[in-house]
Amino acid sequence: MNEFLNSSDKPSDWPANNREFVLEKIYRATEMFKVNPGYRTKEILLSLVSEHDLNQRSYEGIYRVTEFEVELINILYLTGAAYQINSLRVYLYEIVGDTTRMQKMVSWFAPALGGNNLISDTLAVKSYDNLLILPLKLYHYAYQKYNVEKDKSFSDQIVELINNMLETDSSDLMVSSLTQAYISMLNDLSYMHGTKRDNIWKFSRKELTKLFVLEAKLIKMNHQSPIVRPLKGVLMTQISNYILKSRNNYNEDYICKYISPETAKLSCRNHQIWMQKTKYLNDEREQKVIPELFDDDSWINYSWIRNIYFTATRTYYVSSFSKSIENERMKEEYGSCIYGFKDDRLVELLGPIGIFQMKKREDADPKLPDKSTRPYVSQVLAFDILYDKEQAKEELQYLFSIIDTFDMSNEDKKQFLEAVLQYWILSVKDPKWSYEKERRYVLFLYDDYDYREVEIDEKFLKMKTSLFLTPDFILGKNPVRWEIQHQVDAKRKFLSLKDYLFCIGCLMRDYDTVLEKTDTCPICGVHKLENVHIRDNSNLDN
Repeated sequence: MNEFLNSSDKPSDWPANNREFVLEKIYRATEMFKVNPGYRTKEILLSLVSEHDLNQRSYEGIYRVTEFEVELINILYLTGAAYQINSLRVYLYEIVGDTTRMQKMVSWFAPALGGNNLISDTLAVKSYDNLLILPLKLYHYAYQKYNVEKDKSFSDQIVELINNMLETDSSDLMVSSLTQAYISMLNDLSYMHGTKRDNIWKFSRKELTKLFVLEAKLIKMNHQSPIVRPLKGVLMTQISNYILKSRNNYNEDYICKYISPETAKLSCRNHQIWMQKTKYLNDEREQKVIPELFDDDSWINYSWIRNIYFTATRTYYVSSFSKSIENERMKEEYGSCIYGFKDDRLVELLGPIGIFQMKKREDADPKLPDKSTRPYVSQVLAFDILYDKEQAKEELQYLFSIIDTFDMSNEDKKQFLEAVLQYWILSVKDPKWSYEKERRYVLFLYDDYDYREVEIDEKFLKMKTSLFLTPDFILGKNPVRWEIQHQVDAKRKFLSLKDYLFCIGCLMRDYDTVLEKTDTCPICGVHKLENVHIRDNSNLDN
């Protein structure tokens, strides 16, 4: 940690703005997670990179983008990839877009501030042009084009940018670099949380088609096969993320968990969530609805889709949440203590921490140890359950069309579909369950992997998590309310850089509602609000 943060390249006045201040905090949090991987250090890191409200980010301090900052961003991006902390990479795209937009505004004022060498009168962010890692740089150029021209959708600007670059230079080196950067960028953005800041990435399915068609074109130009790993795995998760997330407009509703008072007490003691194996879920028809749709294939328009194999290839664990707040039937069936969340930050809160065991390659630096370890967060897939078979068929037809876009043989397309449908079979249920408005989180667990803070028995995976300690709000009479409030108080003091509203009733924190000067909580509707601003001035001199 100290080797980079104390390097001679670090500006003497660092941090000079809140962006630099927060980026350094995030870097220190990644180092904490590396040294001591656990649910506590994961919560700290995820809290720093998960901003739901538009007004949450502070812009205090001088405006600049130093080479040191860009190197820090690059390190954090590679760390996010290595540790499989997708929220971290998504956050960095937000930072790059934010800075790109600010550079445009600052450039307008540069002529009036002549002589200030920190401010350029051009749209260019030179340190981004010179140093930024390729996926982020590609995003920077696409967003800059979108933000300046304002005549096309963001997806159209991405496609136009890529095609223009190929027209200028279609050499093997350019095609290879562009393909890898584009695939990485599209994959990274597919892990969005569904926050207010994510609107630009909430592509319609028509827009997604254009983006996937371009991806298929680049892969073909680069002479890659979509069925060879690791590309196959990236495409499977990327396509599934986008299509499943685009249900119900990318999860704009609050998400909540109903549990009993007894479970609330237990979770406060053991800091665990119990995720069930699929065969023990309360619906006897789990995983049967999708296969039944294929029994009559008259609705399928592709000849390569026949005799699909549906047997599960992994052990699946499920945790069910709801997008229906204060549902009396849900309270009766699952419990009266409601834990609420503004977005899908809980995807990674539900992901067990694993440990990679690594051996040094023969051609590696001799100074490196022969063996080392690296923590990572396991994959969790999130989606709203569908309860309508016709809607499910329509979505599947769209999935078929996307797979058909890629340059594969019919047999390879079928095998690719079978692999992707492993993500789908748990996502459709019978209409009788529609009152639950279920949002489901599915964990894929692999045998013989080294997982931390996890207990597994015949029925449950019991995992340590901060989920029940720092929710975004709580509803109902909760027997451990005061412990939750203690943890929430610590978190909001740690994160707060701007004014926000705090509801004493449900513990909601909201950075946008504070601007409306309301006296009513948007969650619980009671008049128990206070305007809070907590800031540690010792951390930032400018």
